[in-house]
Amino acid sequence: MNTEMLAGRNKVIDQINTGEFQIYNICNVMDWIYTTFNTTYMENGYEWECEKLKEFCNNFGLYLYEKPREDFFEWEGVEEAQKAGKMGVILSDLS
Repeated sequence: MNTEMLAGRNKVIDQINTGEFQIYNICNVMDWIYTTFNTTYMENGYEWECEKLKEFCNNFGLYLYEKPREDFFEWEGVEEAQKAGKMGVILSDLS
């Protein structure tokens, strides 16, 4: 595993451990998934990655906010996550 991937994984762990609402970067979350399951980008396919991301959100009480750039507003993702009672939001700009 490369240093950047481990740094992303560790940032996610640090955020989870705060116990407070956090804003997560999708790339760091995917680094956590890849390192946890000892795999690499698209090695297991798109469906596998989507399933693991869904499990990650469910396990840690997070909200996934994904929209194309023209419809992407960070504040909206934070607001939706808080209204849903989540512990954080993963921001993913689909552009």
